[in-house]
Amino acid sequence: MIELDGVTKIFQSGRGRVQALSDVSFLLPEAAFAAVVGKSGSGKSTLLACIGGLESPDSGSILCFGTPVHRLGGRQLSLFQRRLVGFVFQRGNLLSYLTVSENIGFPMTLNRVDAKECKKRIDELLDRIGLASAAGAMPHELSGGEAQRVALARAIAHHPKMLLADEPTANLDSATGREVTALMREMGKDFGCTVFMATHDTEIVDAADTVLYLRDGRLRH
Repeated sequence: MIELDGVTKIFQSGRGRVQALSDVSFLLPEAAFAAVVGKSGSGKSTLLACIGGLESPDSGSILCFGTPVHRLGGRQLSLFQRRLVGFVFQRGNLLSYLTVSENIGFPMTLNRVDAKECKKRIDELLDRIGLASAAGAMPHELSGGEAQRVALARAIAHHPKMLLADEPTANLDSATGREVTALMREMGKDFGCTVFMATHDTEIVDAADTVLYLRDGRLRH
């Protein structure tokens, strides 16, 4: 379960004080497939960053599966992200010097998963995303849709409790976006992972169990 209570985040910039989030509160049940929708600058990415511990809120609380994320620091935060969170970004962000298999295995390496178990998991995920023949390929050899599928496999490889995706289909054509959305939903459900994504994509919105609307950093109903 993900629970936010009164989360506020303020940034200082050359344009002055920007309130990215204002008193945001909501609850997502375990294994939910949820989307947060809003215009550019509405606070979507900041919200995901706060939940995943990439940003700290200025006030309010964030509780993820019993862990008070807003109170974590240093090693505790690193362990939380490494073990409980999977991230998927707009452009995939695959490591250019690693093969497809090595990219998928990277979070398991960080978590010191046994090599035999790691190989088994990589093979399972490659088959699941339909890229078994691309195991030895480098990221630059993949299409945009293939790269996002690999990014999804990497994000879920270590059995995280939540998957945070920031505009995961923004750079894909409609058909490929639908494929990635369906795969994300299926894998979230099958692996018991809460999926929460920021998006403008109506395909994702239509597929989501829960939709949150952000405007100027505030939740709207």
